[in-house]
Amino acid sequence: MGLSLQDMPNFLDRSPARMRIWRRRYLGARTSLVIISVLIGLLSSLCAVALKKGVHFTTGFANKVLFTGDHAWLVLVIPCVGILASVVITRFFLAGDLERGLPNLLKDVNLNAGVVPRHKVWSQVVTSILTMGMGGSAGLEAPLAITGAAIGSNTARWFRFGASERMLLLASGAAAGVAAIFNAPIAGTVFALEILLVNNAMTLVVPVLIASASATLLSSLINFGQPFVLITDSWNAASLPYYVLLALLGAVVAAYTIRVSKEIAVRMARVTNPWSKAIAGSLVLGGLIFFFPPLFGEGYDSVRLLLARDAGALAYLAPVQLDLGAWSIVLLAIGLLLLKVVAASLTINAGGNGGMFGPALFVGAMFGFSFSRAVNLMGLTELNEVNFTVVGMAAVLSGTIHVPLTAIFLIAEITGGYALFVPLMITSALAFLVSKYLNGHSIYGAPPVPAEAAQ
Repeated sequence: MGLSLQDMPNFLDRSPARMRIWRRRYLGARTSLVIISVLIGLLSSLCAVALKKGVHFTTGFANKVLFTGDHAWLVLVIPCVGILASVVITRFFLAGDLERGLPNLLKDVNLNAGVVPRHKVWSQVVTSILTMGMGGSAGLEAPLAITGAAIGSNTARWFRFGASERMLLLASGAAAGVAAIFNAPIAGTVFALEILLVNNAMTLVVPVLIASASATLLSSLINFGQPFVLITDSWNAASLPYYVLLALLGAVVAAYTIRVSKEIAVRMARVTNPWSKAIAGSLVLGGLIFFFPPLFGEGYDSVRLLLARDAGALAYLAPVQLDLGAWSIVLLAIGLLLLKVVAASLTINAGGNGGMFGPALFVGAMFGFSFSRAVNLMGLTELNEVNFTVVGMAAVLSGTIHVPLTAIFLIAEITGGYALFVPLMITSALAFLVSKYLNGHSIYGAPPVPAEAAQ
């Protein structure tokens, strides 16, 4: 007789005690942690590849439907198909609770001693493929970080590690997920430290770093390339005041992102029927995508256009063409950054699965480009638009998620923009501080407090 899904938890819980005895006798605690962290990194990398390939396949199918014949109007309903499919899985296979987003992972870390539900090993991948492949306008980074964390947590349980080791391997899995999807091992490690291990000793870095490196190595071997390819120019010290201004305005953009996303979440939470919420939210999302095609999916293709100095291509597929001269592309970029927040929030709160990490990068790129292009058009100076696009990504990511170190290393790694380290440091730090003053908490809200700490 085969093993049913209902029997799987009991099967896992009956893993032989000899595994733990053998591990302690022949490997030792530290060596076994390193070996298991490599395993977690490889598994998380495979999940990253499966997720990306799945989204690309689903998106390719959706594009064939949209661009074969006169079917452009179907963009109004295709996001609805993906979000409804995600809702079906959530309602009938996950007892109505997908537990999406990093706040739920933080709850597992702070309140559940690092025990992540086993279904998150597969549910995050499947639902995000359906959501994002059909045009959902969110990011893949959060689902993949949660998948990696679930792999780490449940691997630790399988090998009978204690609570502290389980927490460490959970963070290793999350770091590996971020590292694999971006090919950025340092950023993955720093992400885990800033988000998940903020209260732990720096001696715990080694397994996290090894998991990130293992995931990056495997994803590179499978030809899972970096999302952006860029050769940056060195920055001009005369542009420093503009980088400071970029950081301050970036914090305002981050504040807009946080407040709009929370307001949409509150309003959509009032709709108690999940089917009505999914249909209404996804139809509005489809309408936004119809008029602004760059909102379809992650939006990284649009960011690549900016980095390739081909911003004019952003407006090519739009059904409504506005000719406002040289300022047209600036207004379009501003419109896209404002609407991306709405589109991402609709995607997530309508029942789809995705995160705000990717949208923050998209918003930051549009902001950095529009800022530098506007300054250039006004004749104030001549700014390097690609450099400001890259640094704008770091500013908005830092201000929105409150991860200044992750923003610095992630943008430097995924764009090759190491020559911009000083502007990245300045803008990330300033945007973080100002955003924290304006909002208090990141887009994920206040972290959950363990019961014993609250007493």
